[in-house]
Amino acid sequence: MKSTVGILLAGGLSRRFGSPKAFAELAGIPFYEHAYKALTNVCDHVVIISRPELITRFPSKYDVITDLDWIAGQGPLAGIFSGMNHMQADNYLVLPCDMPFVGPAETAKLLALTEDSSDISAVWNTTEKIPLFSVWDICVQEPLQKELETGQLRVMKFMEKVTTQWINSSEIHKDQLVFRNVNQPDD
Repeated sequence: MKSTVGILLAGGLSRRFGSPKAFAELAGIPFYEHAYKALTNVCDHVVIISRPELITRFPSKYDVITDLDWIAGQGPLAGIFSGMNHMQADNYLVLPCDMPFVGPAETAKLLALTEDSSDISAVWNTTEKIPLFSVWDICVQEPLQKELETGQLRVMKFMEKVTTQWINSSEIHKDQLVFRNVNQPDD
């Protein structure tokens, strides 16, 4: 059986949101805890990637790290790569904290639909691709490092260079709103 580590991205600058999204609440529960629950249900371990100034805001029971020094603050690809370097696994299930409506059923379904022949499996719906709710195979670690070393930080550009499987969101959940990013406090 393949080992899977969850990578919870919780280090964005949240410029439009106005405060760190990880600690915004949905039904009285911080966004990061919703994502953590969704990941722990199907992953062997979960690592939270955040910014240095936010580390102490997470309870000590969580495995919280920052980006590797040489790519600190460089966006989601840096966070994914840092998570891969923190703990070895066969697969990495990535979920950003600003998708608090994705739950354990959706993460389990994404893993079940992931094809072994894919380097990355990600979700799309009728209006957009959702690259950060995705499963990354360990085989992308080396090419991802090369991309980061050249300063290429765009997730979609990297996904175009590897074998990416796009899974229709309706195969995971019928309500497309489950997959939305919360970018403003009133979303």
